[in-house]
Amino acid sequence: MSLDELRRHLSDQAAEIDLTTPVPLTEVHHRATQVRRRRIATGVVWAAACVVTVAVVLTGTPVLDRSEPATTPTPLPTRVTASPTDGMPTSPVKPAKGDYVVKGVNYQATVAGAELQVARVGDRPLSFSWTPTDTKVDFRIFCTIPGNGAASGMGAVVLRLGGKVITTRPCDNVSDPLPGERFGADPSQDLGVRVGRTVQLTATVVDGNGREVKSPGLLLGAAVYTRAEIRAFGPPYNYVELPVFAQFHGRQYRLDEGMATPTSTDQRNSNIEIQGPAFEPYLAVFGVEGSGRAHTLELAGTPGGRTYEFTPADGPASGLHLAPVPAQAAGPVIIRQVGRLVTSGELFLALYREVE
Repeated sequence: MSLDELRRHLSDQAAEIDLTTPVPLTEVHHRATQVRRRRIATGVVWAAACVVTVAVVLTGTPVLDRSEPATTPTPLPTRVTASPTDGMPTSPVKPAKGDYVVKGVNYQATVAGAELQVARVGDRPLSFSWTPTDTKVDFRIFCTIPGNGAASGMGAVVLRLGGKVITTRPCDNVSDPLPGERFGADPSQDLGVRVGRTVQLTATVVDGNGREVKSPGLLLGAAVYTRAEIRAFGPPYNYVELPVFAQFHGRQYRLDEGMATPTSTDQRNSNIEIQGPAFEPYLAVFGVEGSGRAHTLELAGTPGGRTYEFTPADGPASGLHLAPVPAQAAGPVIIRQVGRLVTSGELFLALYREVE
């Protein structure tokens, strides 16, 4: 319909209206009232439906949902990997008959089959006589300077046998309550001990210049143990002997595997590597046997790792070290020369595993 046609149509309708006929206002008002009532009723019904819906939701009655469910990927199960305990004992054993106990330090009467012959513990230089009943012995010393994180740099305990230095060990800042469990000298060495011949033993804590160290809380000790069963390992003509059993905080460990090799100035041949057990605590025993020269060794493959130094002035029994290793993932344990490489003595490494 064009605009002109629309105009004509509206004009024709207007012409049909009789202006003399009154408008039916009463009927118009009635129809308007009906429309308003219908609208109010519709609103009330809608509001009531909303209230019912809310009530259903709040009371927990299931509401039918005809919509398509959302596609939600199933989450992967969470894998919780608990860190295994390091398995290393921390509590010292209780004193037993025959133990030498002073100020909380216990030199046990028997440690992994090794028997105590004599021991002393004190807060000042020690001096005592000893008459050997067996020549197969080792010496177990310690010193503590509490409250000082750099105790090893402050001092070391030096043990002399008849005036001759036998072994030296750096001080710790935390006391070792069972120092007798850390065996010392390599059993294959002749330290000049003779059965029935009384000798004088002295132990003194000194600094790097050889001067006596005096410090509050200082504690030192020295003991002699008869060796238990030993085992030799290494090359046919250059072997190392070590105790078959060891002990740490009362637990027994047995020599599991050991290797020895001549020291070398060739970096490729100046280390030994042994595969360590998985998630099982063990003891690492290592060092250089029969050396007349200074060595610096590094232990790798264990938590933190450590560097060890010794010189001929430290005595013939200073080339052996024992380190407890907490449980960890399987991997190689390595002992190697670092710094200035020298050819002197046998480099060795042995692992001790806990006895079931």
